[in-house]
Amino acid sequence: MGLLKIGFTLILVSVAAHSSLASSEVLTWEHCVDLTSKTNAELQSARSTLESNQYLIKSSRSGFLPQLTAVLSYTQANSISSSSASTFLVSANPGGTYSATLSGTQNLFNGMQDLAKVRQAEANALAARYALDIARAKISYDLKYAFQALLYAKEYQKLTQEIIRRREDNLRLVELRFQSGGENKGSVLLSRANLNQARYDDLQAQNAERVSHALLAKALGIDDPLSFEITGEIPIDDSGTRPVDFRPLAMRAPAYAQSAAQEASAAENIVLARAGFLPTLNLTGSVGSQGADFFPSARNIWSVGANLTLPFYNGGRDFYSTRSATSLWQAADQARASVSRNVLSELERTYAAYIEAILKLKVDTSFREAATVRSEIARKRYNTGLMTFEDWDVIESDLITRQKSYLQSRRDRVIAEAAWEQTQGKGVIP
Repeated sequence: MGLLKIGFTLILVSVAAHSSLASSEVLTWEHCVDLTSKTNAELQSARSTLESNQYLIKSSRSGFLPQLTAVLSYTQANSISSSSASTFLVSANPGGTYSATLSGTQNLFNGMQDLAKVRQAEANALAARYALDIARAKISYDLKYAFQALLYAKEYQKLTQEIIRRREDNLRLVELRFQSGGENKGSVLLSRANLNQARYDDLQAQNAERVSHALLAKALGIDDPLSFEITGEIPIDDSGTRPVDFRPLAMRAPAYAQSAAQEASAAENIVLARAGFLPTLNLTGSVGSQGADFFPSARNIWSVGANLTLPFYNGGRDFYSTRSATSLWQAADQARASVSRNVLSELERTYAAYIEAILKLKVDTSFREAATVRSEIARKRYNTGLMTFEDWDVIESDLITRQKSYLQSRRDRVIAEAAWEQTQGKGVIP
């Protein structure tokens, strides 16, 4: 009875696992691109940062507008006066005093601080926009890498299963020849070692598939790596030609544009620091009413004025702030120059790797085709005794090597193109 329960439980677990796999969503490459654009956490963070900086531009413009303040207050007080050395008179307003005042201030000049704040906010927003472009290109690379890595792992696992079957057939063939006296013990042991190697490669392929699944789930913004499968392939483009000069591409790259915007923001910091040496001019005005009743109705308080503030000495704060801002601008300027050189060298490197990957795939395709034909001929010759085990094993091993190299080249071809796109700041993420 206990065995029946255990068997029934195993059947239920098997059915549940099968149902889970059957319910997994199958995603094409286009679906993955769309899903990543909507749910990738890094991309959403970059978009929110840009939105925040755009609001800061509007906030910085408030310095050009008048500032209005309304104050409503209540005061109760008494006064003590002396009419003689021994007599004190106390007068009080038992009801208290209410006052309502509307005040306004308009800045006319503050050392160009308001203009510098707007320009700095615009530069920061521009840097955030290019940071979003950088994030798009990076996420596009990550998505292509993860998708192609998972495709490779699945294809490699199919290949390892095929190699295992092939190695098992080879081992049986060698054992039969050994039993009939036509082969030696070393050939049998080598065939078994080859089979064990194939099984080890299959284990690696299974682990690689799980890792690649988790990597793609991260790029897609999915918490459960087992909730989806993929189908199809990533479109590739072989029509590209080598640019005559990489420098224009480097100047248009988001990484360089971002560093230039950061340099502009640092330059505005100098203007803000120097404003401390300049005078400030404000116009002020207020109107209000005061009385014993709430809400006081008589408008009996008003004022209009102008304030001119001349800074003289504040402990060297403005001087050292200016020196600090100047040093930060110099650092930003050197960073921009460094980024320009880095982008230029990366464009050269990734383009070279991209072109080499295209040719490498063509070469490995040719080698795989040749190795397949040679393996078929060699097997027939070994079966008829026209080829030694050593020569046949070399051809068999070469076929397996060429099949693995072909799959790797297909993977590297897509990844190299993705790296070339990322360096340019391009990608598939809108």
